[in-house]
Amino acid sequence: MRTGKPNLAAIARALRAVVLAWVTVACTQQAAQPTRLFEPLNPTEAATMVAQGRELAVTQCGSCHAVGRDDQSPRADAPPLRRVFDRYDSAALAGNLMIGVHVGHPDMPVFHMGPRAVDSLVEYLYSIRATDDDHLAPPDR
Repeated sequence: MRTGKPNLAAIARALRAVVLAWVTVACTQQAAQPTRLFEPLNPTEAATMVAQGRELAVTQCGSCHAVGRDDQSPRADAPPLRRVFDRYDSAALAGNLMIGVHVGHPDMPVFHMGPRAVDSLVEYLYSIRATDDDHLAPPDR
């Protein structure tokens, strides 16, 4: 029997491998809905997830990015979050946020979020996403 401290680096590598495998599989599927780690159980839970995701977007992203359907980004070079799925697959974005992989431009902070927070943010981003026929969204800069 082995005693001592657990090898945290090995555990972290194994966890990253599992999450990256999940992201890879999820990215191969073209989904009309965002990929979620946890499915909302009912419309009330879905609405709660959207509200929690909006709060995360406002507090974590709002100083640089537009976080609504028709607002402008405070930082000129920061695209509005309603356009995030133009650039990222929802599964890849979720996986990257969970494992702390850098997402976005070089001076953007690295985020580490739990599965529920990631799902809530992705759910919110999906709720505000811009579409080709979306007349509410101003053109990107």
